[in-house]
Amino acid sequence: MEDTIVPLLFNSYLYLPKDPHIRDGFMEILPGMFSNTQPGSYLHTSTLAVAFFTVAAWTGQAPLLRASERYFTKALPKIRDALRTNDDSEFDNILVSILLLSTYEEFVAIKDWEMPLKAHLRGAIALINEKRTKRMDSQSSTIYDAVESQIIKTTRGLDNPMVPTPQVWPLSQTASMPPSPRALLSSAASELVNLRSAWERMMSQPAMEEEATTILGKANELDIKLISWSYQVPPHWMPVAATIIPQCVRNAGIWHNRCDCYSSMCIAATWNTFRDCRLVLQTIMLSCLRILYLQDPGCRRVTAIQDTIRGIADDICATVPFFLGSQSESIRMKYGLVEYPYAETRPVTLTHKQSAPLIGAWHMFGYLRNLQSADLNLPGAQQVWLKEQMERILVIYFQK
Repeated sequence: MEDTIVPLLFNSYLYLPKDPHIRDGFMEILPGMFSNTQPGSYLHTSTLAVAFFTVAAWTGQAPLLRASERYFTKALPKIRDALRTNDDSEFDNILVSILLLSTYEEFVAIKDWEMPLKAHLRGAIALINEKRTKRMDSQSSTIYDAVESQIIKTTRGLDNPMVPTPQVWPLSQTASMPPSPRALLSSAASELVNLRSAWERMMSQPAMEEEATTILGKANELDIKLISWSYQVPPHWMPVAATIIPQCVRNAGIWHNRCDCYSSMCIAATWNTFRDCRLVLQTIMLSCLRILYLQDPGCRRVTAIQDTIRGIADDICATVPFFLGSQSESIRMKYGLVEYPYAETRPVTLTHKQSAPLIGAWHMFGYLRNLQSADLNLPGAQQVWLKEQMERILVIYFQK
């Protein structure tokens, strides 16, 4: 069974066309690490936990879900034993295993409609703090980038509790990297982590105008930096409005008759990360302006920010048909059953038809959940639509 399940996971993403501007993540290096590990090891069982859960979600087979739980339970004591040995040569394998268990934790949270506790991400941060002096190579750098991305992800959701940042932040060495859209966005997003931490500290105590002024200024600067990013992406990264939207896609869910098409899901997800970051910044600016209300007579800036929030939310909603198409249930591993919107200059690729039914909903879930934050104050009709799309994803993966 393992020999069938694990390749299904790896093949779902490993052979997708790669954009030269997007770096590999830890899942791209996992197949090589998995092939070199011993059966029954902590990396082996952690991989099986994620693989079996993923394929269970795709196929709706409950026995696979139960098997994933067993592998997860087996992996935990094995990782604890490895940590006690304190062997630096095992550092990468241990950190990837912890990241896999963190991924499993997120899967279970989606299934149970709960916020993930991020216990394993916190464990990864603690391990990095302990082993920071370890010599870095390409593999270790990729793993550190993955941890940083997970930390940034917790910052983007307004309802997500933040996790402590590592003692050295950011983890990735973006200054030494060649400029790329993903590196520039990662740099800005890592600044957002620090800013949100400062904002939360301010909001936990009596309001201070001087502190609110400082945070408002930093949020404005970072928002300008993010906006400039959107003008520096390659032409093929730009979204294109769909000109053909099949009726079945409309029936499944489309907000205000709008859909944008992208060259790949990774590029679309990167745009949604950019939008998520801007939503957090708008919320920070709003809260500061409410403290500094005398500086905004007539609430013109507040109104402008609220309009920006709604525009960004609409942009994220416009990616739902691209990711989900007409899908409304598990595909049972059969391709060609889902239709997608497209434009003449941005047709639906065979790769998208094959991979989007498997991982499109997974890409979309976090962004939709973040839009449901009460702090955004989105229109009631949009909140209802978002809830419907969240429920749709649960049906796709868990037949709920």
